[in-house]
Amino acid sequence: MARIKHIAIFSDDPEALAKFYVDVFKMQLKGRSSGTDGSVWISDGYMDIALLRRRSDLAPEGLHHFGITLDADEKEGVYDRLKERDTWMSQPPPGRPYVEDAAKDCDGNKFDISTSAVVSAGDKVAMKDQSRVEELEKA
Repeated sequence: MARIKHIAIFSDDPEALAKFYVDVFKMQLKGRSSGTDGSVWISDGYMDIALLRRRSDLAPEGLHHFGITLDADEKEGVYDRLKERDTWMSQPPPGRPYVEDAAKDCDGNKFDISTSAVVSAGDKVAMKDQSRVEELEKA
């Protein structure tokens, strides 16, 4: 069954925001992005929260999108129903460790679609699309 499994919040200081949620609510630190973008992932044990560094003053701080995790056997049907509704969909840029595709609902609310959860290796978040990241770095 499709489940909302993550939300993403834009922040100017993801580390400070993570510390707030870990200290106040005893959430678990799941990992940090590799590289310099400074994003942090935390969890309450069910819901993952991606604290993403805001990259532009034009981007508003706060809730940016939510993510829906699908069981692998329901993915084809969900995508068919999205296409029937002529839903805007896109593949995310490289460096997104969790999301496979992004879409918008009929009111324009953005959501990610994935069939897997965030995977951390130590205190770093594993990248599902590491090969795409490496190809761009070569260019």
